Amino acid sequence: MRLNRARTNGPGTWLPIFSGCLIFALVLAVASSVAVARQSDGPDDSEKKLSDKEMALILAAEKQRIEAIEQVIGSVVAIYGENRQGGGSGVIVDPSGIALTNHHVIMGAGVSGWGGLADGQMYHWKLVGTDPGGDVAIIQLEGKSDFPFTPLGDSDEVEVGDWVMAMGNPFVLTEDQKPTVTLGIVSGVKRYQPGAGKNQLIYGNCIQVDSSINPGNSGGPLFNMEGRVIGINGRGSFQDRGRVNVGLGYAISANQIRNFIPELLATKLVEHGTLDANFTDRNGKVICKNLYENTPLYLAGMRPGDELLEFEGVPIATANQFTNLICTLPEHWPARLKFRDATGQQQTFHTRLFGLPYAKPKRRNPAPPTKKPSPEEKQKIKQQQAMFQLLAATPGTIRNMDGNKHQTGRITGQWKTASQAGNESFAVLHATDDIIGPQGQVVGKQEFWFPRSFDRFRAEQTWDGVKRVIVYDGEEFHQLSPDGQDKLPRQDARLDPLVISALGIMSANSKTGSVPWFDHSSIQLDGSDLAQRRNAYRFRVSTEQDGDFYFWLSMVGQQAPRHIELLKASAKMDCDGETGGIAFANWMSKSGAQIPGRRTWIRNLAESMVLEFQNRSTELMDQVPEGVFDPPIESDKP
Repeated sequence: MRLNRARTNGPGTWLPIFSGCLIFALVLAVASSVAVARQSDGPDDSEKKLSDKEMALILAAEKQRIEAIEQVIGSVVAIYGENRQGGGSGVIVDPSGIALTNHHVIMGAGVSGWGGLADGQMYHWKLVGTDPGGDVAIIQLEGKSDFPFTPLGDSDEVEVGDWVMAMGNPFVLTEDQKPTVTLGIVSGVKRYQPGAGKNQLIYGNCIQVDSSINPGNSGGPLFNMEGRVIGINGRGSFQDRGRVNVGLGYAISANQIRNFIPELLATKLVEHGTLDANFTDRNGKVICKNLYENTPLYLAGMRPGDELLEFEGVPIATANQFTNLICTLPEHWPARLKFRDATGQQQTFHTRLFGLPYAKPKRRNPAPPTKKPSPEEKQKIKQQQAMFQLLAATPGTIRNMDGNKHQTGRITGQWKTASQAGNESFAVLHATDDIIGPQGQVVGKQEFWFPRSFDRFRAEQTWDGVKRVIVYDGEEFHQLSPDGQDKLPRQDARLDPLVISALGIMSANSKTGSVPWFDHSSIQLDGSDLAQRRNAYRFRVSTEQDGDFYFWLSMVGQQAPRHIELLKASAKMDCDGETGGIAFANWMSKSGAQIPGRRTWIRNLAESMVLEFQNRSTELMDQVPEGVFDPPIESDKP
């Protein structure tokens, strides 16, 4: 019998549980056989008794279902406004108190309020970021250092017929703050539900369920039977049905939400992406109907009549399928697509998406009050003003720099904590890499030396018959090239792949946080992105002295919900130009020091490989070699 992994109430603790789907299937089979026996065998009570094996299956299914509920129920939030009235739902997905809910829930509750947990306590929350287009918002609960949480699962694995649980606060029934639980199955996947207003509340590629979804369930989690959030319940087919459940509920998929989380944590009013092109079905093909000139797609060669073949690696069969997919991506997402032009040639293209604008709210001047407003009325007016300011913000820009700094510190701090465990019983770390060419052949060698403090480095590279030496002394960069020894200006250093490689390793190990371009004081969370085709947080460092620099951290994983690692670094957001960027992979621990087993010098959004660097050996030295961190001299030449 297959074992899966699910979370207990204790953050970071995991236990194996039996697959709910398999047990439920067995129980249904048992129930069916018993029903047949009752119909065919007559009134003899002895024929109606379950065998010990059948009873054990039923009890195991009941136990598994109860355990699954207990494992996740602590992360479900009942959401209220500041006056502790109203009711919506949410779910905590990070132990810091980061919780997901619906945009339309915070539209009713406001930009702050109270959240009730199953422990019976109320915790204050504040809005972090919101996505009116996809009906998702992130709030931050306060009052505890470590909240119960449930990580996001992979919604692409969801299939019709899977057992699921919806939890939340329907009809404000959770007076004791313990959520209502309803059980059902997935009745449809990749559904499309049109929105309301201009490009708002659109549900693309969503999950349809027959679990009871009622008013108040909005924003609450849809769990699979393995203790993962596979969606956020957002709407039901209520129109003309008296606002009651009819077995048609819709959940925003976890994978769509994952694409937007960094944008929301950056405190942005998020827009969804578009190619500025329309597609239609024609003779079994998906054809470009029209597109705007001077867009990247037009400049890449696509014209009306060309056939769309793939989008984000998915073969496109219908125009509706394409619409469903692009609905799940934010503005500036690095999308890839393949099309066939009029000559029959196939082209693969990478571009960042444009944003779909929302209708700006219109400020209404209220009539002068005829009497002094009550405290409740003042609170309502204050809430309306805050929501107007929120929705009137410039999309895609950071609304709250202090909030952004808080999330930046939380994420980078989590990265540092994960990467700096272990002992420090060495004086110098010496790493040697083979340089691999495009054809897979070894074309050179690189070596790095780092002190235990990881505040300096020496790098040597021999490639194509040329040796380069760069030393960073903690203040300045010094280089020895065929032209001689000189200082390397900081603005030039941030463009050098050898320097980026060394600083990337330093950033993962330094405890001071003052590594150039990874200095915590000047970093801001810039938004959602991909790095090595993985979901990533993109961070931007910008100073007048050095210009811009970017680095990408992985998002928390499903199996290791607190593990974060460096994926990529570059002075250019798209890694374009001659310098490109460096991708880091296969991080490994050597006595507590973190070293990437592979790095790749890449260019452009496609992350095309220029060279690859594979770790050949890592040596921990007890003493600092004489002169290793001194500026290079002529004798260092080969």
